[in-house]
Amino acid sequence: MASITLNPPAWATSEFPREVVDAMDRRVRIASAPQRIVVVFPSNVELLWALGLQDRVVAIGGRVRWPESARAKPSIGGSLGYSAEAVAAHRPDLVVVTPSHHSALTLVDAFERVDVPVVVLAHPDLPSVLRNIDLLGRATGTDDAAHALRADLEARLHAIARRVAGAPPCSVYLETAAAARGAFQTMGSGHYANDALGWAGGRNVFADLKGSQQVSAEAIFVRDPDVIISLQQSPKDPAQIAARPGWHSLRAVKAGRVVVLERGHKLIPGPRQIDAVAEYARALHPERFA
Repeated sequence: MASITLNPPAWATSEFPREVVDAMDRRVRIASAPQRIVVVFPSNVELLWALGLQDRVVAIGGRVRWPESARAKPSIGGSLGYSAEAVAAHRPDLVVVTPSHHSALTLVDAFERVDVPVVVLAHPDLPSVLRNIDLLGRATGTDDAAHALRADLEARLHAIARRVAGAPPCSVYLETAAAARGAFQTMGSGHYANDALGWAGGRNVFADLKGSQQVSAEAIFVRDPDVIISLQQSPKDPAQIAARPGWHSLRAVKAGRVVVLERGHKLIPGPRQIDAVAEYARALHPERFA
């Protein structure tokens, strides 16, 4: 099981003004409980919705597909960049961004200059997802909702861990994309998906790598996983993976342990990562979920 610290901080007061320290170690002062929030990046949107703040969100940025109600919010940009002017038009009193796109970080300086607080969140691993719940609760004055949400997610994590405790060790190759010419995308350590596999009772065969990585079929053959989990936007027959040249020799293919799961929320570092852990656990240890 992955090592993770799950002790939330206790806030002494719900009064404003208050200060938070974000992912860039910036001390951000928030004068009053925000009522007009602009939020950039799908995981941040999911976090705010999970805290019950959807009515306070006036605009979103990024390729947001869930929750459905979020898609009705005005957009301030996406993969091509984010417009400070578009954000300003919504008169925000809080902007929440993630440095996944350089133009998102340009919003920090732009709104600092006009005294609009900007909170930068990062999601490199599963513990950071939980910490961001606390941080957003602090920033928005929804401390109680944040504590309740985090407690629920932690309880679900521990329930899954108990289900798979003592199960035989299970090595797994997590395929997040299959490119042309025999290149494959996976995740190494320091990534929330790697943490999710650990909580699910698996051992990532590419844990020696860092973050999102491209690997060759030869590297996969050398590691010879017990289970292959392929994340696909539109899941296809696992037999297509087994039919790749040379893949018939892999331990996972011989044992019929190739699993295809819908990608969906599994590559979004928000509250639904706990759902991802549950799906990985069922794929790795189906006997524990009969």
